[in-house]
Amino acid sequence: MGALSVAGKAQKTLFDDANSPGWQSFGSGVWTAEAGEIVGRFETNKPGPGYLFTREAFTDFRLTMVFRISSGGRSGIYVREPRRKWSTEGDNRPGYGADGGYEVLIDYLDRDNATGTINNIQKARKLVGAEEKWNEMEIVCRGTEIRVSIEGQNVNRFNQLRVQPGVIGFEVPGTASRDFIVRYRDIVISSVA
Repeated sequence: MGALSVAGKAQKTLFDDANSPGWQSFGSGVWTAEAGEIVGRFETNKPGPGYLFTREAFTDFRLTMVFRISSGGRSGIYVREPRRKWSTEGDNRPGYGADGGYEVLIDYLDRDNATGTINNIQKARKLVGAEEKWNEMEIVCRGTEIRVSIEGQNVNRFNQLRVQPGVIGFEVPGTASRDFIVRYRDIVISSVA
């Protein structure tokens, strides 16, 4: 299965299942590979965040994917998250701390932190896409700039990132009002000039 491919190099499979050597996971969320998709599940009887990260680090890149989130769900995509001893609390959480990476939110319920928001940095300019359907997303990190597009529409652009190598990852949150599933497919990383 080629759930994550690196363009510009010979394509290689990085995700066969949640225990694939190309990935590392921690926390309570359940991550599996199903029919070419990375699938994250949140279950209310098992609260606590769950994360899945690449082992390979990236600095400047173009990341494209298609995602689908069930009704009431939330997720996040991490970029430039440095490898470190992560925790599910405090400043050692992914995306937190003085040297942490950045999280792009997927959330169709919280209009103040809508899909495409860069968590704790800058809100998305508009809401694009919807729950219960496949949505295309592109994240470009180049130097100090990050751009987020959904369905071909630019929803966020920020130009004060730290330039640091880091892993790319996915999250299911620590709390939610109901069980939900998030699916990612057609994930491609390519270089940017």
